[in-house]
Amino acid sequence: MTFRHLFLATLALAAAYPASAAEPDIRVMRINDHVVAFYDGRPAEGSVDLSKATWADHGANYVGVATFAVHDGDEALVYDTYPSVEQARFVRNWLEQAGIRHFTVANSHWHLDHVGGNAVYADSTVIATEKTREQLAKHQASIENGTLQGLPAIAPVNLPDIAISTPITVSVGRYSVELRPVNVHSDDGLVAYLPQDRILLAGDTLEDTLTFIAAPQSLPEQYRNLAAMKQWGATHILPNHGDPTVIARGGYSPALIDMTRTYIRRMAEHAHDADFGTQPIERFIPEALADGTASLWWAYREAHRENLQKVAGWYKEKPLPNFGHAPDVAP
Repeated sequence: MTFRHLFLATLALAAAYPASAAEPDIRVMRINDHVVAFYDGRPAEGSVDLSKATWADHGANYVGVATFAVHDGDEALVYDTYPSVEQARFVRNWLEQAGIRHFTVANSHWHLDHVGGNAVYADSTVIATEKTREQLAKHQASIENGTLQGLPAIAPVNLPDIAISTPITVSVGRYSVELRPVNVHSDDGLVAYLPQDRILLAGDTLEDTLTFIAAPQSLPEQYRNLAAMKQWGATHILPNHGDPTVIARGGYSPALIDMTRTYIRRMAEHAHDADFGTQPIERFIPEALADGTASLWWAYREAHRENLQKVAGWYKEKPLPNFGHAPDVAP
């Protein structure tokens, strides 16, 4: 359908980053008349005290974090619930003021910045993959006492009610949302595809500036899965972590999938380089940075350093993976 950018004013708001990543300053961005993005964080580098940063800051607030709602009539599907109850409550309050009375929640995966507000929807159905539910149940005690990743703790952890291993379709009024399990970023991933709009709610399978490599051992499989994802036909991609200006104007093109494939392939293929641990982001995705597919956001430099360590550690005593086809070698 034609995208109607009803709230163009959100473009201005998207440029006004909060002074403190710890305080919700959520911008509401209408993608069309039934899809809404809620965006928090992405503060300017000089405005934060890195010595006081928590897991929620490093993994979400500093890089910027979005959640989404698909709504029609008095129904809504909420895709992810933010790192905190406070952020999730803002989203629910906004939707209730818009007339929503019946909620379904989908968790994109088990990482804490995506499930921290699940308790706000304790009266609603929460859907995730079987692996997401397993991970949350396994780590429930340490998440609730703040020892898994440190403080802030998430207590209580609201476990998913429905756990799936194959795709399902959820109806939201007149609209269909296809929830599709996918092993990209983490093996418990769940993306949401809206076939009527050709919109993909991508969770952490795609990001701008770059993906967090949570599972270096499965990079070749993720590379193949991303290729399959591109064949779905999405024309507008809405990641949970990305540039708020791009999200506000309707999302990313499928070029974001190509960029992500290039990044993880080049990272793996160069893991034995003598200078691998010091290679900058620009070494791996120069084309995407040059053509605007991705933007270089300061908080992703730390994510990239962590990715370098994970990939180097995994492949230290192992042969480099075979991705097939011609080598994809950065210039």
